Amino acid sequence: MRSFSVSFVAAALMVLSTVEAIPQGPAHGLLARAPCSPGYYPNVNGGCNLCDPGHYCPDGQSYSQCGTGQYNPNNGTTTVCPNCPAGYYQDEQGQASCKPAPRGAYVLYPGARDYRLVSGGAFQSLPGQSKTCLTCCGWAAVGNGNTKATRCSGDKPFAYPGSGDGCTDQPIDCEIPSTCSEAADGTCPAGNSDH
Repeated sequence: MRSFSVSFVAAALMVLSTVEAIPQGPAHGLLARAPCSPGYYPNVNGGCNLCDPGHYCPDGQSYSQCGTGQYNPNNGTTTVCPNCPAGYYQDEQGQASCKPAPRGAYVLYPGARDYRLVSGGAFQSLPGQSKTCLTCCGWAAVGNGNTKATRCSGDKPFAYPGSGDGCTDQPIDCEIPSTCSEAADGTCPAGNSDH
């Protein structure tokens, strides 16, 4: 009888060693979860959720946030989130949209995490821009974050174009225009370059 029980136990162990472990689903303990399709991610009930805006789900298992400088307005995205375009930025993760650079600031390159204030001698009167306009002859913009140029007058009616030094009483050899403002489409004043 002893040889039977040893043989039986040995045979049972051999059979058990060839059986693979059954993957356990979170809700049922013994049932394996069906994989989610790309663009979806698994939920705690054993089902699949559509990937949310501000995220991407490349393989049906991971649920990844868009990084800073990125956005995604769509559901079910499987690819890495696109960069925010020039003129826009995103300083938070997992966002569905980008933020426009405020007036007096700009964002030069795509994928920015922040905006830059306009420096002296330049201005930006519109939000969401990727460039700045230099001041015109006889117009000044001193300091950072300028939203417009101010016409020099009084005992200091002159200013160098694009200079952040402000108005001066020293004559300057350039023609002073009657206006120095940005067009509604973001075009800088005539004869004035952007940077």
